[in-house]
Amino acid sequence: MFDLGFLIFTGFICSIAGMVLGVGLYRNNAMAEKHTEQLKQQLTDARAKNEAYQVHVAEHFSQTALMLNDLTEKYKDIHQHLALGADQLCRDDEGHSLLIDSPISADASQPASSVQQPLDYAPKTDTENSGTLSEDYGLEKVNLSISPQDSEEKERNNDDRSKDSSHSEDGFSNTNIHVIS
Repeated sequence: MFDLGFLIFTGFICSIAGMVLGVGLYRNNAMAEKHTEQLKQQLTDARAKNEAYQVHVAEHFSQTALMLNDLTEKYKDIHQHLALGADQLCRDDEGHSLLIDSPISADASQPASSVQQPLDYAPKTDTENSGTLSEDYGLEKVNLSISPQDSEEKERNNDDRSKDSSHSEDGFSNTNIHVIS
C-alpha cells in the first residue's frame, strides 16, 4: 500500500519532530526549575531583610525608650533645680519665703518624690454603691456566720421563695448568691 521509502521517510521526520519537541520541553522544564530556584532565593533574601528590619525597629524603640527616660529624669532635675533656686532667691529681708501660695513652694520642700501612675478606674469609697466591674456586682450576699436556728428559718424562707420562683435549666433556683465568710 505505501512504499518502503515513504515509510522510512515518515519515520525519520517523526523521530526528528519528536527530538525537537523533547528538547523544547526539556529546556522549558529547566527554565521553570531555574525560575523556581530564583524565587526561593528571593524569598530567603526577603525573609532575612524582614528579620533584620524587625531587629532594627526593636533596637530603635528600645533606644528611644531609654532616651525618653533620660529626658524625663533631666526634666525632673531641671524642675527641681528651678524650684530650689526660686525658693532660695525669693525670700524677703527676714528670710520668709515669698512663694507661700505658689505651686513651686511645695516642690522645693519635697525633693524627688515618686509619682503614682494614674489609675484607669475611679476607686470606690462607698462599698454599697459599687460599679459594674466590682466582683460582687449583682450577687446576693449570704452570711455564713449565723446560728443554726437562724439558718433553718432562712432555709424555710428560701424553700418558700423557691416554690414561687421559676427554676433554671440546671435545677438551681438562685444562681446569684455570693457567700460571705
